[in-house]
Amino acid sequence: MLCTLGGCASLQSPAGAQISEAAVSADSAPSVPWWTEVGDPLLARLIDHGLAVDPLLVREARALADLQARSQQWRFRLARWVGRMLQQMPDSPEVQAVRLADARQRKAARIARAYVEVRRLQWNLALRQAFQDRFHDDADFARWRYEAGLVSGVDSGLAASLIGTNASALADTRARLAAAEATLARRAAVAPWQLGLWIADGAQVPWLDADGAAAAACDDAQAAGLRAALAEVRAREAALPELERDAERTADDARAAYRLGTGDFATLYVAQTAQLSVREARIDTRARLARAAIDLWTDVGLRRNQARLREPTRSSVGDMPLAVGACRD
Repeated sequence: MLCTLGGCASLQSPAGAQISEAAVSADSAPSVPWWTEVGDPLLARLIDHGLAVDPLLVREARALADLQARSQQWRFRLARWVGRMLQQMPDSPEVQAVRLADARQRKAARIARAYVEVRRLQWNLALRQAFQDRFHDDADFARWRYEAGLVSGVDSGLAASLIGTNASALADTRARLAAAEATLARRAAVAPWQLGLWIADGAQVPWLDADGAAAAACDDAQAAGLRAALAEVRAREAALPELERDAERTADDARAAYRLGTGDFATLYVAQTAQLSVREARIDTRARLARAAIDLWTDVGLRRNQARLREPTRSSVGDMPLAVGACRD
């Protein structure tokens, strides 16, 4: 079942999830869909399913098959020859095939972005739930100290505030996760209950990077912007683990000090809130990295599709060349 394939998408190592440059090279034929190369079987399965059953894509594929069959008939060749003379060229199978390939790339990107959002919210929900358990434990200790006459009621008040704030954030995250799962189910054409079986709770955002896609991208402004965005988010991703370790040490020290009676709850409050913020920033940055990689992969895929029309093509009756802008060699 799919739940065994993608139900527990765990944190991937960078080396294991990078798509190879050969897989995204504009000269590779046939090209390999990027979503099969990122090490997340559930993501690939959802995209493939969504592409296979999308009504518009199915209709376009049938129309393309019909056009390819008609293009072998002399009437079609004559119509193209007349169209060439009148400068009113009908669509060719090559142009239709590229349009279909472009539509598939964009559909795959929409499914992938919805999938990343679901994983981001799942990870965030699991993180906040873990902190909620810790906050309750600290509140119990603060209550014991208050009842023992060791501290004032301020500590218990701060603990209750921390629990209440996080509970509100938990409820909001659950609501947003439900909406994100509904969006993913709709885009992948999967029943919501079935998607719920496949998507495991607490899963992390998969590691998606696009070194190969960046190498294959063109040097125009749009591709350069996508590469720059990817590099910026990747730099943030690399810097956050150290900040997370520092925040964790600070929170652990503050917690130990409070339990020993050498620290106050206000310090613990600030330290744990900071630790939670850094961890959420790590999750958000991982999701931004994934989205930037998806954007770059999609751009490379669209350019590869257009490259099929880069060279002028002529039929036996002298069709006009098809010139479509693409990357310069």
